Amino acid sequence: MEVGTVYGGYYGAKGYEGVRKEEKRADAGFAGKVAEKGAVSPKDMTLDEYKAYFNEKMNSLYTHPSQRNMNDVIDITDAAYKRMQTDPEYEKKILDALAQNKAVNFGGNIPVIAYMHIDDTWEKCYGYTQGMKENVGYSGSSSAKKPDAGREKKARQKELLEEYLEKRAQAKRQQQELLDEKVAKAEQERSRLAKAWSSKQRMAAASGAYESNIMMETAAGGEVK
Repeated sequence: MEVGTVYGGYYGAKGYEGVRKEEKRADAGFAGKVAEKGAVSPKDMTLDEYKAYFNEKMNSLYTHPSQRNMNDVIDITDAAYKRMQTDPEYEKKILDALAQNKAVNFGGNIPVIAYMHIDDTWEKCYGYTQGMKENVGYSGSSSAKKPDAGREKKARQKELLEEYLEKRAQAKRQQQELLDEKVAKAEQERSRLAKAWSSKQRMAAASGAYESNIMMETAAGGEVK
């Protein structure tokens, strides 16, 4: 399974192991390099530079105020980044889809979590929302905001992402266990067939020796008792 990037309103661009200070500094460095190069073509960037370039574009998209307290998670695979880096039309298609999602007005009720998976083909992309909750602090005006809403959102996003990553790790472990079980069964069957073949060969050899002995005794005029 190819490891990509999980992106959320709290975490920013980050790897599956979580946000680390070193990664934040690295991302800032990539963005700085891109800025220094000026109008450089995405195709000429390294993959890390392109990720910073694309994430900056994604961050600049308009987000409807009703989504301010929503836990949004965007999962982008490395294959998707590589496809968008070399295919401007696909990049535009993904950005248009993200822009459309971010512009939705959820009003007084928002999903508990909004998830979007972006892959290297449109057919493999999908998204969903889960649960609904009261949009505390939203009254149609961007000025209405619960004082500690930011801290609550950060804590909730961290909890949801950790749960998501744990489920992915658990699924991977289960797949490995199934694979190990299949390999063990195949080895047992191979061993059984090898033993059966060896036994058959020994029986055939014994039968041949017995028949040969009878023929020799008959030819010599002996009597088989």
